[in-house]
Amino acid sequence: MQDTKNNKSVVIDSHCHLDFNTLTDDLPGVLSRAKSEGVSKMLTIGTNFREITQTISLSERFEEIFFAAGIHPNQPSENLKFKNEDLLEICKHQKMIGIGETGLDFHYSLHSKKEQIYSLIQHIEVAREANLPVIIHARNADKEIGKVLYEQYQRSSFSCVMHCFSSSSYLAEEAIELGFYLSMSGIVTFKNSQNLRDIFSKVPLDKILVETDSPYLTPVPHRGKSNEPAFVSFVAKKGAEILHVDENVFRSQTTENFYSLFKKAI
Repeated sequence: MQDTKNNKSVVIDSHCHLDFNTLTDDLPGVLSRAKSEGVSKMLTIGTNFREITQTISLSERFEEIFFAAGIHPNQPSENLKFKNEDLLEICKHQKMIGIGETGLDFHYSLHSKKEQIYSLIQHIEVAREANLPVIIHARNADKEIGKVLYEQYQRSSFSCVMHCFSSSSYLAEEAIELGFYLSMSGIVTFKNSQNLRDIFSKVPLDKILVETDSPYLTPVPHRGKSNEPAFVSFVAKKGAEILHVDENVFRSQTTENFYSLFKKAI
């Protein structure tokens, strides 16, 4: 699909946090700038599904916004516990298209390691039952998360995206072998991220998504500013360079990948 205004293929921001004040305070401007950059859809992510009213409301107000729900691993230990049926109830919403973000973060939250692992497995169980993909956050936990994902997949398959991928080549290879997707963020534009660019250069184009994780991780050339969905264009531009393909080809294929993974969005 072509955006006629800028003569570029449309692109999708597959992971952002539109419910954060930095973005909601100027939401009309944020959506307008995204549209001008050919961003056709945005997936806004809830980090605690018990407090997801605003996220759901955004998806209901704006046709271009989908949402996902889960419990972020950085939540306090007591918040990581939930009943599967409570999350499954939210899955009934027509614009709820993914489970997460969930995962393991041993950088900020090593104290809750056992609770994080249990919560991750619960999210995967819900994803299987709801037939929705899991959105994974991984930080300083490559071996542990690789082990959980592999063991759970062997038990019963599920689909998955490694959000904002910035982990090791080991985890990238493990994820691709299981048929999962890797999501590219503004980190690939950073000067000190050559190792990550090398990893992505070996990932099949049909297994890559793009995202902003806005309002965080603003790509070059806007470092120092708040990130927003419009800036996913800079991620796509760098991604095309990394994989040595035309930018429109990259934008078009990652958009197709988004719909292949998030089938409920079609």
